[in-house]
Amino acid sequence: MFLVPAVVALAAGCEQRGPFVYVLDGTQTVVLKATASPTQVQLGEKVVLHVERQTRGNWQRVARGELEPGQCWVYRPPVEVEPEVAQSVQWVVEPERAVEFHTEYQMDQSRVATMMTKGTIKLTPVAKVTCEEGRAVEGTTIEIEVS
Repeated sequence: MFLVPAVVALAAGCEQRGPFVYVLDGTQTVVLKATASPTQVQLGEKVVLHVERQTRGNWQRVARGELEPGQCWVYRPPVEVEPEVAQSVQWVVEPERAVEFHTEYQMDQSRVATMMTKGTIKLTPVAKVTCEEGRAVEGTTIEIEVS
């Protein structure tokens, strides 16, 4: 009997406030720092790729009811430092088809690739920027020497 008024009051409070989300106010600074281990290998050997993502931006907390149609929002602002995102970024490879990316999921979020061409192979991580349609950032380029 005592629970009914408490539940009704809680539900009424939720209806008035509504769930909150975050919207971007301005542009973000996103930096991708790529590394590899090892950087000198034989043809056909594997290399483990790593990428750290740093994100800074001004996110405003708003009620979902205040959003404009089509406005981009997230439940939580991006983490300022993600120590490993190599699995979730795209990779630009020069020369094309010089590496074969492994499809197995890596628990640590790194990315494994086999070197398929002799010479210098350049790998550059590219990631889309959250809530900035059409914007992507490139990270530092890794150079792998394959003999």
